[in-house]
Amino acid sequence: MVKKAEVATLGAQANALTDEFKREALACGKMLAPLGATLTEAVILFIKETRSRESSVTVSHALAALGQRLSLDGHSARHAKSVREIVGSFAKAKGDQVVSLVKAQDIQGWLDDYRTKDSRPLSPVSFNTYRRYISLFFSFCLKRGWVTKNPVELISSHRVVQKVPRLLSPDSLKQILQATPEPAKAIVWLQAHCGLRTSEASRARWSDFIQSGEGYYIQIGSANAKTARRRLTPVPKALADYLYSVRKPDGFIYAEGGGRESVLQNEFKFIKAAAKGVMWHRNALRASALSYRLALTKDAAATAFEMGNSAGVLMRDYRELTTPTEAELWFSVTP
Repeated sequence: MVKKAEVATLGAQANALTDEFKREALACGKMLAPLGATLTEAVILFIKETRSRESSVTVSHALAALGQRLSLDGHSARHAKSVREIVGSFAKAKGDQVVSLVKAQDIQGWLDDYRTKDSRPLSPVSFNTYRRYISLFFSFCLKRGWVTKNPVELISSHRVVQKVPRLLSPDSLKQILQATPEPAKAIVWLQAHCGLRTSEASRARWSDFIQSGEGYYIQIGSANAKTARRRLTPVPKALADYLYSVRKPDGFIYAEGGGRESVLQNEFKFIKAAAKGVMWHRNALRASALSYRLALTKDAAATAFEMGNSAGVLMRDYRELTTPTEAELWFSVTP
């Protein structure tokens, strides 16, 4: 009879009220009674103050929280550094501004007005990269409840037209390998056939080159991968034979670099100058490896997994059109 009376008075939701909830409501009512306030008034005030605190979060404070979150989630040091540098540049200009008050036009203006060290505006590729990292920042703020929507979604990406195709030919790879000094040959060949990023290649060790069954692989550890995810990338037989012939008991495959990406970057500059006549675009070795591998597998998801990307990024940023025949020629190239 009591339950029926509750349902008649409060509606069907009365059945959802637990005894614990009722005791808590009674206790709160007693605490509020001396103040002449109701439980509803207390809850409304609490919500208002909480939202007020959240809406006062600045860009600088939000960036600090994002940096901490990236560290706790185990993202790679390289990714965290890119967030600090790009979003940090934005924070220098907008750091004291409350994130909930930042509008799309504010971000658009900042991107348009941004100047590089040599006083140039952002290239279409750089614009899209900066836009992507700023969007990541506001997506984080959205999850925290500091903004009601991501303002970057209203900003269009720039259309990127590659003036120089990033797909190298098998003949170009031959020239590159012939121009490569012996100490760097293994790592350049690995990048060309396994699609390693320059940062990953510079830190690759001989212990990362492994055999499983009849296959050979280069293992990219989570600490070295841009995405902080381990992966195994197949190594073609000809390259595997070469690596076995020159491998050391331990240490970096590119020993001269000592694990430093900048040293390998300088090595590439020397090789580009020596390989005259080869039009070698930025990331051309990695883009070629991904494109030729995709031509053989015809499986974007599997190829992206091997190369440490998503299928979407592979198709959008790396894929160049080629044929299985050309791909077989590419992977048969030796020094």
